[in-house]
Amino acid sequence: MSAPPRNVLIGIETITKSGIQNSPVLRWALRNFVQRGDHVVIVHASKLLEGDGKAAGYTNVANPETLKDMEHTVETLVRDMAINSFNCQDIVVKASIIKADPRETIAKLAEQLQAVAVIVGRRSIGAMKRALMGSVSDFLARECNSTVIIVKAE
Repeated sequence: MSAPPRNVLIGIETITKSGIQNSPVLRWALRNFVQRGDHVVIVHASKLLEGDGKAAGYTNVANPETLKDMEHTVETLVRDMAINSFNCQDIVVKASIIKADPRETIAKLAEQLQAVAVIVGRRSIGAMKRALMGSVSDFLARECNSTVIIVKAE
């Protein structure tokens, strides 16, 4: 009897096509961590999913249908990237784009999915901003029950 599939949660900062294709976190995870049969959950959580979010790759996405279309696009991009660039075969890819605090959202989702790992990046936001705003990766390293892997930019 084979082992159940691993749930691997990958937090990404942007959902634009070029942002996904050039994401150091996603590239590292596909190259070094994801295995055949894994269930990969791509999460983009932001408090800014409404209004003028054009710079982040979305416009007004309060519409649930638009969110579903965006999730499908992310799933297709990641699946193609996994197969064509990293030879990751037989993985299941699911995307979740959520308007919420990324720290709480990723930690909660990791717990619900019983993720074997949460893979996120670390931005160079500086000590002052990190102290004032809080860091997603620092929060997850402290609070998440899953293994947290923090990827530095390439």
